[in-house]
Amino acid sequence: MQTRRHWLGSMGALALASHAQAAPLRAVGTQFARLFEGSEGKPPRGLAVDLLTQLFGTNVQCEWLPWQRAQLMLEQGEADILVGPYRTPEREARMLFSVRSFYSDAMVWYARRGEESRWTGEFSSLAQVPVAGVRGWAYGSRFERMKPSLTQLTWVKNVEAGLQMLHRQRVDLFAANDRNCQPVLQQLGLGDAIARCSPPLDVLHGHMAFGRSAAGEVLAQRYDQAFERWLRLPEAAELYRRWGVERPATPS
Repeated sequence: MQTRRHWLGSMGALALASHAQAAPLRAVGTQFARLFEGSEGKPPRGLAVDLLTQLFGTNVQCEWLPWQRAQLMLEQGEADILVGPYRTPEREARMLFSVRSFYSDAMVWYARRGEESRWTGEFSSLAQVPVAGVRGWAYGSRFERMKPSLTQLTWVKNVEAGLQMLHRQRVDLFAANDRNCQPVLQQLGLGDAIARCSPPLDVLHGHMAFGRSAAGEVLAQRYDQAFERWLRLPEAAELYRRWGVERPATPS
């Protein structure tokens, strides 16, 4: 027999799902720890998957893809929702963003343990330092302004590659965030070898994104309305606790 909590959760999902389009929605994303975890060809799991299911019920299908491909699919109209992009001016020209973010990340440099002082908080000190970042990621406006001065900046395909380069002394700093780095550090057994530097580069906010089309505008409005209502429900706080992600402030 269903518990009352499960029954209420199901009713909440059904109520919000009534705002979804009749045709199945296709949501795409890539490896975002705790938000959208998986691999190509396998169903993803994470907070974003559960969130979209609570909003749209079985009317949404989530698919894990390489990040560049996922973005391109949204732009070409082959997907309805892109999960988790940070909002940047460049991306806003290519896609529509939800009004409210559903998670936030502090973007930071990582260094070999004992060498955290390589980051002083000033980009000018990194002009000749070999550093790395993940290709396709956004790191904030300050990083973008200073990027041309980073003469030894290398782009890598994913977090694992960046951490391996750092560990093997091919770079001195690697830019990422704790949510994505900590699981990989544990998998690689590098938790004692690599440390986070302070202060953060920036704090960025992750959204759901939609196509720049009439259908995308309608879907974005439906998502925004449903998400605002859902954040007030007990299911929202429970879901964020379950995945260990900080919940956005509840709407007043």
